[in-house]
Amino acid sequence: MDKNVRKCVLIAGAFATISIGNVHPAWASETSMLEVAQQAKKQIKGKVVDATGETVIGANVLEKGTTNGVITDFDGNFVLNVSEGATLEISYIGYVTQTIKITNQTSLNIVLKEDSETLDEVVVVGYGTMKKSDLSGASVSVGEDAIKGSVITNLDQSLQGRAAGVSAVTTSGAPGSSSSIRVRGQATINSNAEPLYVIDGVIVQGGGSSGSDFGLGDALGNGSVSTISPLSTINPSDIVSMEILKDASATAIYGAQGANGVVLITTKRGKAGEAKFTYDGMLAVQRQTKRLDMMNLREFASFYNDFVETGELEPSSTYADPSLLGVGTNWQDAVFRTALQHQHQISAQGGTDKVKYYVSGSYMDQDGTLIGSSFNRYSFRTNLDAQLKPWLKIGLNATYSATQDDLKLADSDQGIISYSLQTVPDIPIYDIDGNYSSIVREGYTSPNPIAMAMMDQILLDRQKLTGSIFADVTLMKNLTWHTEFGYDISYNKGERYQPKVDLGNWKRDSNSSSIQKNNSTFWQLKNYVTYNGQIDKHSFTAMLGQECWESNYDYTSVANTNLPSDAVHNPALGRGTPSINSGFGSSAMASFFTRLTYNYADRYLATYTYRYDGSSNFGPDNRWAGFHAVAGSWRFSNEKFFEPLTNVISNGKLRLGWGQTGNSNIGGYRWGASMSRMPTGLGLGYRQSNIANLGVKWETQEQVNVGIDLGFFHERVNLIVDWYKKVSKDMLMSLQLPSYMGTSGNASSALAAPMGNYGDIENKGWEISLNTHPLIGAFEWDSDFQISFNRNKLRALDGTANAQIVGYGQWGDVVSVTNVGESLYNFYGYVCDGVYEDLEDLQTSAKPAKYPADGVFNRTNTVWVGDIKYKDVNGDNIIDANDKVAIGHSTTAPEIYYSFNLGAEWKGLGFDAMFQGTGRYSAVLNTKSLYWPLINNTTISQEYYDNRWTPENQDAKYPRLSSQSNENNYQTNTLWLADRSFLKLRSIELYYKFPQIWVKKSKILSNAKIYVRGVDLLCFDKINIADPEVYGATYPLTRSVVAGLTIGF
Repeated sequence: MDKNVRKCVLIAGAFATISIGNVHPAWASETSMLEVAQQAKKQIKGKVVDATGETVIGANVLEKGTTNGVITDFDGNFVLNVSEGATLEISYIGYVTQTIKITNQTSLNIVLKEDSETLDEVVVVGYGTMKKSDLSGASVSVGEDAIKGSVITNLDQSLQGRAAGVSAVTTSGAPGSSSSIRVRGQATINSNAEPLYVIDGVIVQGGGSSGSDFGLGDALGNGSVSTISPLSTINPSDIVSMEILKDASATAIYGAQGANGVVLITTKRGKAGEAKFTYDGMLAVQRQTKRLDMMNLREFASFYNDFVETGELEPSSTYADPSLLGVGTNWQDAVFRTALQHQHQISAQGGTDKVKYYVSGSYMDQDGTLIGSSFNRYSFRTNLDAQLKPWLKIGLNATYSATQDDLKLADSDQGIISYSLQTVPDIPIYDIDGNYSSIVREGYTSPNPIAMAMMDQILLDRQKLTGSIFADVTLMKNLTWHTEFGYDISYNKGERYQPKVDLGNWKRDSNSSSIQKNNSTFWQLKNYVTYNGQIDKHSFTAMLGQECWESNYDYTSVANTNLPSDAVHNPALGRGTPSINSGFGSSAMASFFTRLTYNYADRYLATYTYRYDGSSNFGPDNRWAGFHAVAGSWRFSNEKFFEPLTNVISNGKLRLGWGQTGNSNIGGYRWGASMSRMPTGLGLGYRQSNIANLGVKWETQEQVNVGIDLGFFHERVNLIVDWYKKVSKDMLMSLQLPSYMGTSGNASSALAAPMGNYGDIENKGWEISLNTHPLIGAFEWDSDFQISFNRNKLRALDGTANAQIVGYGQWGDVVSVTNVGESLYNFYGYVCDGVYEDLEDLQTSAKPAKYPADGVFNRTNTVWVGDIKYKDVNGDNIIDANDKVAIGHSTTAPEIYYSFNLGAEWKGLGFDAMFQGTGRYSAVLNTKSLYWPLINNTTISQEYYDNRWTPENQDAKYPRLSSQSNENNYQTNTLWLADRSFLKLRSIELYYKFPQIWVKKSKILSNAKIYVRGVDLLCFDKINIADPEVYGATYPLTRSVVAGLTIGF
């Protein structure tokens, strides 16, 4: 910190305190000092510093109950004569006032803590704050250090391994992509299962998560998987804490929006004192975590010749002598790269005791590991707080962010990654003239992956302005009215362009261009009054409020073909028939809520919550619903009978909670009937597209939570254990109706089945958190271990025992079926019973789908020796869908989720490491990119080739290879089932905080820190050949090495 500035503050503070007359300056006249000395009996010397060791100039040091005091000098020193047994009060704006009882001390070293350091004692709950010790519900706090130590791009990445009961699994390695977040399991089927995010009281608006939401069709190849993260527009460096509300007694205050858990995000605010500037910068290098080992040209030629020997393929002069060939094209090396990312932020905070401010600006640029892909973000934030009157405080939060995505069709079986894994290695990237190669070969139709990546354009620009304006009015003592207006205004533009292509058998006869612009506005108004009271040992609060919000969106899109030039991507210039579309929609909610809390002697605590919601997403008959919650806790460690044990168990609390929540996030107008266009012989017509159901109602949820909090040895060791059971009822699904009601038949005329409420889901589990702080001082050490177990099951489907929930794979095949009483989304398939060993085995085993009608087998068109043999589960001697059973575990979220964090620091040198793992988590590896050989002349992985069945290797891991599509071997079955569990070194960081004695020499800096961090450096799993979180033809995850710098001035 600049000493000249400190001197100015000192002089101003000195004159101010002199004028007030209640504190004497340290350099008072000799006469004044003598007068004080005559009344004093003891001289106390001391020095005041802050937590970083920086001297605090101008701190007030006052003998409590008197006007005897001084101000610390330029070096933070003071001398004061006090009475025997006096108590000193040390205070300074922006710091916690400290009191010290004087006994035998003559010299004091005083460390003042900033106000922010007491935040861990207060947690954010819905519509207010509470002391953490007063909570009866289940919640977890994630602090600023944890957020900074894990975030690379998105805020949701910071939830990985940070909270028991919260699973965060990465779904894509694309820049700006999201993680799949589940709080206490999958609580719904067809509705959004992500938690509710609230930033500074304003509900985060998604604005879309897949390509179709932005007019890109399925140009990302991800279907319903969320890869475009709404949280990627948020700058994580602006966040000071996150509070995750898990059980219904905590989330019920959000009523119909809290069924999937609530994440309350608090941004940084100003602090009284001189301006403090901070710069945060980082540079990261990123690369794929794992890469499939595909065949090179020489290996592929040997592979091809294997089929020549069996008569399945004709000899090729190109592959006749593999020893003459080189390695050919490594398509993975061609489409993937080592990518760079850098981020910079500068922020300032400060103010007076009346007005405080925090402002920041940041820029981040990230290249994707897939060539051509990138993501960048600009972000600006300002938070203001003004105490205009003793009874009036107003505030402002405002953020503007702009993101730009250069996306690619990476995923799916027609994406760049899939083609890079299947394209044969003898095809070059470029021809001799430097143009993209054009190979003409019979049976080969795959596009050049490099040409596809660099020629096709998929762009997405997003702009967002969010924030709130609020006021706190103290109506009378202990009674406060909070009023707040929140807003979220966003604009998105999605563009896609495909040029003409004439590269061998990959042809596009015309170019095409499409543009879609989306606009959305969200406003939120809430008012609530809070009364805090205390009578003797009884303390209580009562809060009563209302909230309403409305969300509106509209879009326009235009697409055309045959543009005159590839240089201008304006669909208005196309010579084809333009396609112009537009749409709009809205949803709204009105709510009333209350919360009552009671605390007796800090031993017995209770909370009651009620919320009454009305949503436009439901029909007029079921628009309103109420949600109750009650929780209580007993702090037995504060009982007198427990006093002998408090040296060991310093804190102990039992918690019990029950609550109701709902789910209204089902989309608008799901209860009504919509219209669609229908071409006819007489021209374009319109028809009803679905059957209405005015009886659609809320998805509801009830949850019970039992927990215990234990603190040992004055909170050096803390243990939290929770058991919960939550039942989600009235799941919104498509009703199963008979065909005579018009729900089947020609796609152009069939009516979609109405949405209805049927189906119950149960989630039940345990959560355990253990954190330790065994060493505090010059050497600090802390650890944190968390583990959660969650099991879910389908309890009912409208009382119909035979009803099922069916999930489909990438080729429309059934890969999961959930029956009543079973876990959700378990894989569904055949049980592998080895392979067919010989012709007799083929003839005597149960008949599969490819069994020849005439009894004559051949290796090309029927099952053959070395193919997978399936178990005849129902014993009818036929292998068909009736033999499929549930296999493996969940495909959406692991049943076991755990993490271990370890940190240590000595004299500014420290490290932090986090391991994160999963258990009871399944994958099926029968994907085209991994094990789908030589269809249309594609290559395969070396793993499959080396472990294939042959007459000489009958104990092989995989079945025989075939040159044609072999449906028998690629059905979902136990042979392809893999244990997806993993243990990852999610992050490890080594840092150094420069000593204050070094920093002060700069005359400008107040603190400095450098660090090196590794992200996803190690993974221990049983799949081995691919990353267990993201496998197959999907944008791979990355491992990163990060170097960063934080300086304050």
